[in-house]
Amino acid sequence: MNNSLIYVLGSNVLEGIDNRINELNQKLIANSSKFDQQMQKLYSKMDRLSSNVNITRIILTDSTPIRVLESCTINWDFTANNKGIEGLEFITHQGSGHSYLLGLCEVNDCDPKSTSNNNGRILVREKKEATKTRKENCFKEIYTIIKTFSVICSWDPVGTLVIPSAVHFDDYSSSSMYHRKENELPTHVAVTSQVMSQVWVDMIEEINQAPFFSLSPLNNNTIYALPRTHIVTSECGIRYGNIEGVAWQGRNELIFVSDQAKNDQGTQCIEKEQSMHYFFLP
Repeated sequence: MNNSLIYVLGSNVLEGIDNRINELNQKLIANSSKFDQQMQKLYSKMDRLSSNVNITRIILTDSTPIRVLESCTINWDFTANNKGIEGLEFITHQGSGHSYLLGLCEVNDCDPKSTSNNNGRILVREKKEATKTRKENCFKEIYTIIKTFSVICSWDPVGTLVIPSAVHFDDYSSSSMYHRKENELPTHVAVTSQVMSQVWVDMIEEINQAPFFSLSPLNNNTIYALPRTHIVTSECGIRYGNIEGVAWQGRNELIFVSDQAKNDQGTQCIEKEQSMHYFFLP
């Protein structure tokens, strides 16, 4: 393993991370080729707070234990324990040289109470330096721990990218950007829906005003349905019903990863659970 940086998004400061990293309920990893960085996102298990999760920067090497470099808050209100950010991308604005995080909301309108099926959102966050001390009540529903820690940075809101209203997704389970060259824009972005068993592909480009990135107009994007079964069931023949991750392998190639099937899903979903799937786009 070469030296690399990892950004971990979670609800607590990672103490003793070199001994506990394998115990974390990690949800996704996003890569940045320019800085050889990776980012991991963990669900927040905390009560609603104005800044209720942290991004912790750690370093990996071949010969030394994992070492925490810094922990930064991300300012966003999660109104539910199990609905938050499902996709995380690190992106650099070529014009300004500034770096941003793009966070894909799991639900429409970034609101678990939303009844819409075509209001997907991608949050744009920029790193800011600050100094303060906070006390937080972590994992209150399981046990109470009061933690006091110093915050030297935060990821603050810049704006929101709106997924076109023609994309009718009930949920958003992962995202990935394709880099033809190092941090070159415009480039393709893929967003998956677990419920719909579909992937939406569009172009993302940079602009010179907030939120500093934009999605292409409707005629430049496509929705692909993953292969269905020949037998129509209550899930309308869906075979790949648990897609939780997507990554670009090449210009027209996508790799998907499936989560464990739910207890109420049919046998056609069990067949493709907990596995990886390699597809060529037409």
